[in-house]
Amino acid sequence: MRILPTVLAALLTHLVPATATVHIEAPARAGQQVVLHRVDDLFTLRTVRVDETLIGADGQCTVKAAVQGTVKAVLIVGGHRAELFLRDGATYRVRPLEPAPGARPVKGHLPIVLEFIDLPPLDINALMTDLYERLDGFVAEDLATDQAAGMQAVDVLRRDGERTVKADSVKRPATLFYTPSWSQARLDSFAFKLKRFYADVNDPWFQRNVELGLCGLYLGPQQDPEALHAHCLAGHAPDLDKPEFVRLFRSLYEDHLMTHPFRTDERRLVDGVKQGATDSLIALVMEHPPLRQDLALAELLLIDQLYLAHPGKVLDRSGIERILADVAARSGYTGHRTLATNMLWDLTAMRPGTALPELVVTDLQGTAMVLDSVFSGPVCLALTTVNCTYCDQELRALAQLQESFGDVVRYVVLVLDSDAGAAIRLSRSIGGTGWTWLMARDAGRAREQLRAPTTPVFLLLNDRTLAQSPAPAPSQGLAAVLHGLRVQQDERDRIKFGSEAPPPPRR
Repeated sequence: MRILPTVLAALLTHLVPATATVHIEAPARAGQQVVLHRVDDLFTLRTVRVDETLIGADGQCTVKAAVQGTVKAVLIVGGHRAELFLRDGATYRVRPLEPAPGARPVKGHLPIVLEFIDLPPLDINALMTDLYERLDGFVAEDLATDQAAGMQAVDVLRRDGERTVKADSVKRPATLFYTPSWSQARLDSFAFKLKRFYADVNDPWFQRNVELGLCGLYLGPQQDPEALHAHCLAGHAPDLDKPEFVRLFRSLYEDHLMTHPFRTDERRLVDGVKQGATDSLIALVMEHPPLRQDLALAELLLIDQLYLAHPGKVLDRSGIERILADVAARSGYTGHRTLATNMLWDLTAMRPGTALPELVVTDLQGTAMVLDSVFSGPVCLALTTVNCTYCDQELRALAQLQESFGDVVRYVVLVLDSDAGAAIRLSRSIGGTGWTWLMARDAGRAREQLRAPTTPVFLLLNDRTLAQSPAPAPSQGLAAVLHGLRVQQDERDRIKFGSEAPPPPRR
């Protein structure tokens, strides 16, 4: 009995979050902001800001996070983004490498590579990088050497008599990179070698990722999904913290609600979602043979499929939101409660009818601005960054729309960057008559508040209330919206003859 307290103490110690520390060495980036985010779940990829600081004059700084087990994290260094894994109690020394020159991508943050200094060979970052390289290397090599798969990439040729050879107008379906199926013997051999290679790595979290990553390679038109489920998922609790689980799970059960319950009991599914009948829908999902004895996986499948189906028109959106709220409130699985909460947030934050978040903004000269003084009446808000080619094109298109439709709305541009000089040059380059140009005090936090990981984004507001979020871009339909506003304005301002109202008094 003396052993029991020791075992319990060890288990409790593992369950208590410990601090992961990241030391950044970047002499050329002195004064830049560093922000560390924890990825709260691997399905929605919602991030939570856990620490922030500035790189000191010596080019160094430190950020920390409370971590339980292994979590994925995002490190933002001066507007550049890098991903890494954090382990509880671990310390990392990293050096952000300079990104390749070029225009800013649509996703906003330029990706950078972190150079880990004195990283142990069996650290989880080294192991996962090695695993991804080996899995991707097998896929690339197999596509290049497998005769059956390789033939999918070859155009079918047709001989026209003896005179010419030309490409057939009817080609084989482009399925090479969509549903590849490898040689079974070759895949089995690769799996055996990979497991033997990592056999001495005493890390259950990593070993489960190896197993799930190999399972993902077996996906294909010739594979029995139920057999793959039995081999890879049955008997395991949902591995919500493992990237390869999410990849396999979503691939194996892609569009499951539409291909199984919808076809077998359409009315029960549609009505159940509309009524928010969580328990009934879980029971419906569990009628699928692989899930009959797995309540946890069935509940996970339900909320993930409903989350992905929310933008569609088949299932009731308000019912989906009620089910997610129900799971978030009373699920027996802690991870599912977190996941459902994040899914609901992702679907409802920044939706039409909600208020614009409390942003801290300035004009381009650094003077603080009051939101109520900027957002009054109908407003078109453009979120942009500097050195973003696509953003530049859309803003110029917006200026042309203003010339066509006049000032039916107020035009506001929020630059999600810290370089005021570049923002001023951008405003002068774009023009725009009477536009209000703003900058966020903290561009990263503004991105989080506005849920704008990519730019450009266009929003239409009535005062500070979102009317269309997002609104169509100038090149993709915003003109129709502005035209409608112009027609309404003309109707209000038009003098109507034949009115029964008395004439105005003579002066």
